[in-house]
Amino acid sequence: MSASIRTRLLAAFLALSLSTAVGLSLYFLAELESYGLRKLEERLHTEALLVAALVGPSAGEGLSSIDATGLAARLAGVGPSVASRVRVLDARGRTVADSEGEARGTDHSTRPEVARAAAGRYGAATRILADGRVALYVATPVLAGDAVVGTAYVSSTTFSVRTLLRDYRLRLAALASLFAIVALGVAETLARWLSRPLRELESAAGAFAADHTARVRPSGARETRAVGAAFNAMAAEVEGAMSELRGEEERRSRFISDVSHELRTPLTAIRGAAETLAGGDVPAPDAARFLGTIVSESDRLSRLAADLVALQRIEGATGELPLRRVDLGEVTARALRALEHVLEARGVRATVQGQAPGILGDPDRLQQVVANLVDNASRVTASGGTVEIALGADGPAATLAVLDEGPGVSPGDLQRIFDRFYRADASRERGSGGSGLGLSIVKAIVEAHAGTIEAAPRPGGGAAFTARFPSLPQDRP
Repeated sequence: MSASIRTRLLAAFLALSLSTAVGLSLYFLAELESYGLRKLEERLHTEALLVAALVGPSAGEGLSSIDATGLAARLAGVGPSVASRVRVLDARGRTVADSEGEARGTDHSTRPEVARAAAGRYGAATRILADGRVALYVATPVLAGDAVVGTAYVSSTTFSVRTLLRDYRLRLAALASLFAIVALGVAETLARWLSRPLRELESAAGAFAADHTARVRPSGARETRAVGAAFNAMAAEVEGAMSELRGEEERRSRFISDVSHELRTPLTAIRGAAETLAGGDVPAPDAARFLGTIVSESDRLSRLAADLVALQRIEGATGELPLRRVDLGEVTARALRALEHVLEARGVRATVQGQAPGILGDPDRLQQVVANLVDNASRVTASGGTVEIALGADGPAATLAVLDEGPGVSPGDLQRIFDRFYRADASRERGSGGSGLGLSIVKAIVEAHAGTIEAAPRPGGGAAFTARFPSLPQDRP
């Protein structure tokens, strides 16, 4: 997380914390003030009732008969021992006696609480004084029989939120500063803890641009762990896609290079023979030989083009093969009948052993697999030798193995023997061989049937090519 974002986060957190603290403080202070006023009003009401009860029986028809001087003295004597100011007012709301020595006859009739008491009801009022404190006034009627003859008027002051803020402003400022420092520390720690997984994710994202193996270790809150896991999953997919693209690009580049290399030899031979014939004065035997070269190399180019088209069709097919139940024994028999004259010309015998379960496939393509494998095996098997074809089962797979008596396959050739244009026997002349695509076509056809193929050297010499296909249940048509 950048410094500016962290600063804004800290400022927002501090503002929220301070606002919350101030709001809660003011709320609780207001509640405390309200509670204090209620308790004070209860006390003042009790005092007013006591004063009214003491003054009322001696009032007669009014308070004029009361010894006001003596009553004022008694109230003044009580004043220092209580926190309240006590007044006794006559029926017109004028002072008769006051615990603090207020002048007799002072008019309080305009005050709402006094007017209510004069009307025979309880009255109370709250006022803010000049110094910011809260003054509470309670007025209770003084009764002589059923008549209201005066008012017991009691008042007192208490703190308010404003006076508290004024009197303790230095302490409050210090506490607010301390709170701000603590809040900043907590916010900074929290911000660093929360932003650490995001910083790691940012760093991994930056590194991923140059190194697709970069990953992030999911940590922190559940949401950040989910983002980290999603980033790793995306990075793995991108890495896999990039790896496939690089592999496809390498295969394409190698394929173009191989095709160019394969085309160069026959084209060079055709051009050389054509240029020699175009020069004239070529003896008839040489002319016939050059024409034969042109024809044979042209045939080779035709076979190469046909094999490339076949390979492209097989690899590009997506579920387009006409599949049905196939007996590998029948497919092998048809392939051997098609190669009968080729095998006789090479002096090689082919034998078939075993029986394989049925598979789902295209019989023509599978016949091409058998034909290519047997043709390759007969090329490397000496005259008088035997090519063995073994059919069988390996668990849920049907197997087809072609074994020759040739020189075998070296360990270095096993990894590339199914590559396009690869020839294990480098000393063999290209003109006597095929296009170099036979085994690539075989592999493509086998994989199109959801099978696998592998090559391995035989213990007694020669090589074994084994293809495995998913087998079908016996009762499936």
